[in-house]
Amino acid sequence: METIGLALSMALTLMVFSFIIGDNPLFKLAEHIFVGVSVAYVILVGWHLVIAPFFFLGISSDGYALLLKLPPAFLCLFLIFKVRPNPSGVENLLGSISLAFLIGIGAALAIEGALFGTLLPQAAETAAINLNPSSAAYANAPGGNVMLHNDFWSNIVVVIGVVGTLFYFTFAYRPQKYLGGLREGFVNFWAGIGRLIILITLGALFSNTVSARIALLLSRVQFLVDGFLSLVGR
Repeated sequence: METIGLALSMALTLMVFSFIIGDNPLFKLAEHIFVGVSVAYVILVGWHLVIAPFFFLGISSDGYALLLKLPPAFLCLFLIFKVRPNPSGVENLLGSISLAFLIGIGAALAIEGALFGTLLPQAAETAAINLNPSSAAYANAPGGNVMLHNDFWSNIVVVIGVVGTLFYFTFAYRPQKYLGGLREGFVNFWAGIGRLIILITLGALFSNTVSARIALLLSRVQFLVDGFLSLVGR
């Protein structure tokens, strides 16, 4: 059985690699198999971890608890109407209600995660950085010179990067009276630094993505080589 599984894995890998020579039926077959298996896995996970525990395994004689489960149950059922929507039908309206709940909750979770999981913690950590050269955090600087301490310069880069990035997302500001030009130049200066930091960050993320893809490719090639040697008995 292990040999059959290994052979199928190698065959599917070669079918995916066949896309190198162009789009072909073998690649499309592997693509459809991958999508089908992924959808089946998601359905099973959703059933065993969400639907069954919530609607079936937790059923009790408590009428109030059962009543609380009716709204989400109906919302889940209404989503079926979106499989083949009818713009002029009542069922399309019911399906839209479920989608509105999904989109609203998803947007709320995304905003909450971005605000309390990223923005505020980043601002708090940046505000806590100590840039005082006489701080005990830089006491082990080489030769007692804080300018040679790596953490000192790293903290400066972090502060400049965070401040500049936040200024880059200043979408509107109104220069007023005599200090208007000064404010405009100040905002534009820090926004330019933020744009540079964002470009460097995106470049680093892209390089990490490329290196990860190359590592994945090498691992699959190594898998093919090891699998072939295993099948031929070497």
